[in-house]
Amino acid sequence: MKKDILGYVCVDSGQVIIIDPCYLHEWKDGESDDKKSHYGKCCDITLSKKRGGEVLVSGVAGNGVVSGTYYGDGVYPVYAKRDKGGRIESLEIVFN
Repeated sequence: MKKDILGYVCVDSGQVIIIDPCYLHEWKDGESDDKKSHYGKCCDITLSKKRGGEVLVSGVAGNGVVSGTYYGDGVYPVYAKRDKGGRIESLEIVFN
């Protein structure tokens, strides 16, 4: 399985979210202590003991996954592992 770099993700809140972009139109921005905003929910999840988990952004199936980063803010590489045909099988974000 081949692994190559796709690019870099810039982090300014010590956390990153992976979600299908079609759900972002329902994203409710807010402050970190705003329990009704998706950003506030993400902050609660990444500040929990697990430091990550699912966040519901849209409807029943509009889940994303949010994670705290190892060092907080920064620029982190994102790698793709590909099958023999070049299709992406998995992503890896390296936080250190």
